[in-house]
Amino acid sequence: MKSEIVMSEYNFLQIDDHSYKSIKELYWRSFKLKTRLEEIKNKYDTSGFGLKNIGYLAKDSSGDLAAYYGVFPIRMSLMGKDILAAQSADTMTAPEHRKKGLFTLLAKKTYEKAAETGIRFVFGFPNDNSLPGFQRNLHWKFYGIMKTWKFSNKTLPVSELASRFRIILPLYQIYSRIRLKKYSVEMTQSNVEHLSDKKVNGQVKKDVHFVQYKTSNQNVHFIRMNGFFFLIKPIPHLNIGCFSNIEEEKTDLFLNTIKQLGMKLGCGKTVLTLSDNHWLYERLKSKVSFTDSLPIGYFEIDPNIPYKEITYVGADYDTF
Repeated sequence: MKSEIVMSEYNFLQIDDHSYKSIKELYWRSFKLKTRLEEIKNKYDTSGFGLKNIGYLAKDSSGDLAAYYGVFPIRMSLMGKDILAAQSADTMTAPEHRKKGLFTLLAKKTYEKAAETGIRFVFGFPNDNSLPGFQRNLHWKFYGIMKTWKFSNKTLPVSELASRFRIILPLYQIYSRIRLKKYSVEMTQSNVEHLSDKKVNGQVKKDVHFVQYKTSNQNVHFIRMNGFFFLIKPIPHLNIGCFSNIEEEKTDLFLNTIKQLGMKLGCGKTVLTLSDNHWLYERLKSKVSFTDSLPIGYFEIDPNIPYKEITYVGADYDTF
């Protein structure tokens, strides 16, 4: 009954390229987060994966923006085949429209649209605040948890300062590009394919489209150092997004390399995040201390997908 009342009070509009100004407004009204329109356009342009703009806005009868929920289409590599999936991402409700069930209604409409377009499942990493809603109202299933390693670096934490005091961020971006220039590599298929993990049965596909999409964020860099290929983001710390395959005897060299990178870029911390079914987790769990991070959840449109087989890295977060 409550959902019927809410449905009668609000209009639900599928987003398109003209909706980004509304999303920008909701970022501010919901989180007091200032976001440039260009950043939103880049983030929502998932056309390289075959689809874009899978989400819905809610407006009340007066036309006031109330809420938004959407997913980002992405290509997955699963058992050697490519399939279309989507990551649950932006969830926003303006304060005056909360506690009316808009999140659940918008999510269900979004999942219906996703299924119609050929998306096989929706995945995500909900925080403690969002988790109960995904479990109770949307019947998500959860398999595993992300793990995080944080390495302290003996350096002036310029990166952290630039993240805190945004006025110096442009200077830090120039600094990091200069420091990384000698390690930058061309975004060719032969280079990018090093990021595709040959040791796993399921993963977000790491191809040229993926790297182009991620590096549309000027803080993300595709580099090679000490023989390892990386996708990194040195804001607010040095986040190691994804990396080439690592021979077991080179594990220590890998760890030393990511800490060395952190010091070169003035990052007080180097952060590595993996799912608990990732092969590198098995190597590191008894070697270096770590913490539990976010749970890995799914809205299972296709029940035949082997969800437990899919592994994730930090670059798979929509926030990377």
